[in-house]
Amino acid sequence: MHLNSYQLEAAETAQYNEKFYPIASLMVEAAELSDLFVKPMLRGDSVDIDRAKVVSEAGDVLWNLAMILKDSDITLEEVAQQNLRKLKSRAVRGVIQGSGGER
Repeated sequence: MHLNSYQLEAAETAQYNEKFYPIASLMVEAAELSDLFVKPMLRGDSVDIDRAKVVSEAGDVLWNLAMILKDSDITLEEVAQQNLRKLKSRAVRGVIQGSGGER
């Protein structure tokens, strides 16, 4: 599936009136995804991460990101392409492990 196709199909399921909804929801879903990894690491658990839960929570993160971008007239593919250009430029210039946004 192509990113833009996903974004369009995902938008068909959007049922919110306030553009703030996917912004707030993204924070919650990202925390839930992170929690699947962080809690076992902090506790020192030697448990396998539940793949199905990771896929489910990552999907929620992706949906909310797709809706935030759609509401801003930005496609997922545009973001992905720009991100790769940025990362490749950093790699070529030897600053991929630096800190800060514009390096």
